[in-house]
Amino acid sequence: MPKGRPRVAHVDAPPGLPACLWLQLAGLFLLVPWVMGLAGTDGPGAQGLGGLSWAVHLDSPEGAEEALEQQADAVARAAGLLNAGRVGELHGYYVFVPPAGQQRAEAARQQVEAVLAGHEAVRWHSEQRLLRRAKRSVHFNDPKYPQQWHLNNRRSPGRDINVTGVWERNVTGRGVTVVVVDDGVEHTIQDIAPNYSPEGSYDLNSNDPDPMPHPDAESGNHHGTRCAGEIAAAPNNSFCAVGVAFGSRIAGIRVLDGPLTDSMEAVAFNKHYQINDIYSCSWGPDDDGKTVDGPHQLGRAALQHGVIAGRRGFGSIFVVASGNGGQHGDNCNYDGYANSVYTVTIGAVDEEGRMPFYAEECASMLAVTFSGGDKMLRSIVTTDWDLQKGTGCTEGHTGTSAAAPLAAGMIALMLQVRPCLTWRDVQHIIVFTATQYEDRRADWVTNEAGFSHSHQHGFGLLNAWRLVNAAKIWTSVPYLASYASPVLREDKAVPRAPHALEVLWNVSRTDLEMSGLKTLEHVAVTVSISHPRRGSLELTLFCPSGMMSLIGAPRGMDSDPNGFNDWTFSTVRCWGERARGTYRLVVRDVGDETPQAGTLRQWQLTLYGSAWTPVDIRDRQRLLESAMSGKYLHDGFTLPCPPGLKIPEEDSYTITPNTLKTLVLVGSFTIFWTVYYMLEIYLSQRKVASRRVCRSGPCHWPQRSQKAREEGTELESVPLCNRKDPEGGETEREDPATTSGLLVPDLLSPDRSAPEHPHHLPPDLLQGEEEQIC
Repeated sequence: MPKGRPRVAHVDAPPGLPACLWLQLAGLFLLVPWVMGLAGTDGPGAQGLGGLSWAVHLDSPEGAEEALEQQADAVARAAGLLNAGRVGELHGYYVFVPPAGQQRAEAARQQVEAVLAGHEAVRWHSEQRLLRRAKRSVHFNDPKYPQQWHLNNRRSPGRDINVTGVWERNVTGRGVTVVVVDDGVEHTIQDIAPNYSPEGSYDLNSNDPDPMPHPDAESGNHHGTRCAGEIAAAPNNSFCAVGVAFGSRIAGIRVLDGPLTDSMEAVAFNKHYQINDIYSCSWGPDDDGKTVDGPHQLGRAALQHGVIAGRRGFGSIFVVASGNGGQHGDNCNYDGYANSVYTVTIGAVDEEGRMPFYAEECASMLAVTFSGGDKMLRSIVTTDWDLQKGTGCTEGHTGTSAAAPLAAGMIALMLQVRPCLTWRDVQHIIVFTATQYEDRRADWVTNEAGFSHSHQHGFGLLNAWRLVNAAKIWTSVPYLASYASPVLREDKAVPRAPHALEVLWNVSRTDLEMSGLKTLEHVAVTVSISHPRRGSLELTLFCPSGMMSLIGAPRGMDSDPNGFNDWTFSTVRCWGERARGTYRLVVRDVGDETPQAGTLRQWQLTLYGSAWTPVDIRDRQRLLESAMSGKYLHDGFTLPCPPGLKIPEEDSYTITPNTLKTLVLVGSFTIFWTVYYMLEIYLSQRKVASRRVCRSGPCHWPQRSQKAREEGTELESVPLCNRKDPEGGETEREDPATTSGLLVPDLLSPDRSAPEHPHHLPPDLLQGEEEQIC
């Protein structure tokens, strides 16, 4: 026991009790008043001497701990308190408590305060009061929440998106709007209504602002509502389930419940793009293993415009599903939406982390997240429509259609903590934070930059905790840089496997100097190949590092005889690698159905990346890993965000087909009556001119005579009528020297006035006795 500490007087133990047990009981009795004070106080007045204790920081020079302890004992005695010991490992900080049995009165508390405040050895002191703290855990009364294994998997911990820790830190997607581009959203249902955003919604099928789905029993227009529930279903309403970003706003664009055109897609991709931050698109071309299609000219332009001008210039985030054609041997590199550099392509894994039977592979896959799988495994629980026979809740949502909305919701969490993330920042954070998942079908390969990718899982499984912590400290990547080679004309035959056609293109340092491109993000190859059976072709691209991407996988069901006509394949497998070097495109025919060989007509290489160097990428990787503890995930740490650009929202009005018809009809009538009126005026003027009379001389009209036309001279004055004298004879008037004075009044020069030439006034204004008849 340190010197100076008051000693407890020796008390003889009662007969029959060991001395050590008696001392323990005595100590317990000393603690009872403190415990009673803790349990029975509710404020400074009731606590007496502050309830429990004072914390004191002693102002003493560095020295032996024993000397400092003695000083603490002396200060405590001076205040009428006991020194209860040092505060943890804090040097010079102690806790003083009142002696047992001391009366707890306000006067005594004020006396302690006065002593501590005036003591020269006390640098700081604070009365310790009771604090209210709650265990941080997320509880929802939504009845289906316990079955939402993808959010919190109690059966197999770790096999979920790891989002509950983010929620506990009040990150719920607040301030972010996600729009579901689909067959409509039933926004009146309990789980959707509280977070519904009417200002971000529209119905392109009916051309009105309400995206309510049509209750068609045959097509089952509940797809969009299910996706919306995954993202933003409201919590704690005792109904169905919870959304991954339940604090976000949810909008709907109805476009899939009717005929769809390229222009409608373009409108959907940019609709309310200063309100909507993320576009969730769980659809694409037919997943039949034989379709090659994607956004056409207007759709591609809208995607590009969205990433440039959307979200005040930070870029709209387009999340697309990779497709459900796995059972048909389909590949998402033949899906132009999943193959685009402007989209976030999301695949699926089941509850056990395996690639489901329906999932597609491709080199453009960015990441995967959870969805349903085989019948024996659980699917996604989410909101459903309550139209027709719907109940408002479903346990059977599955496919990559269910994976993409989860990714959109996690991106909403990212944008809450860092609203100024650009569309490319989001892609980078996914690449940096996705985690590998063991699957015997996955072909994980680590590239030169240290990123692992597989054609089945992209860069890995999305993890909400890692995404949000990385977003919190993320600073934007440099501007997008790109390089495009010339169109390389080949006209070379594609040999039958095992032989292959190999074409090369070298990208030199000089080629990249103008753009500043140093490291890669997306690599695209546009090809034109003629072949009698398209599905027999296999295209492989090798980056300068040797990283291989199967950009065009063979498809057994694709028997199209037209080959490829300027189709663009893309890969993300070379992400972060150096851009300079030789790229190899390898094409071969793996089929045996047709004896006729195909021909590689032409190809073009396009590189996308930034001025980041490999050193910059490694530094960013280390920085992000240091943030995964969550130490920055609080309101006290915030990086400054630029305000973005002031880009006006598109006009709120639209021209409906009926309005357009009305305008055309009105315009036609207007043109008809305008032409009719002009014709009437012309004929009236001709009639008036034919009856014009002259009083003071013959009427003349300027015209070009045959001689004048031949000689190219000016107009000459031609007599139009003769003067009739009183005797009835006619006398021709001499032609005037010029014609300027003979023109009608509206053609007079500025210095000539009509009154000087009364014989040119209209007939009803002519005066005189003589009459000139024309």
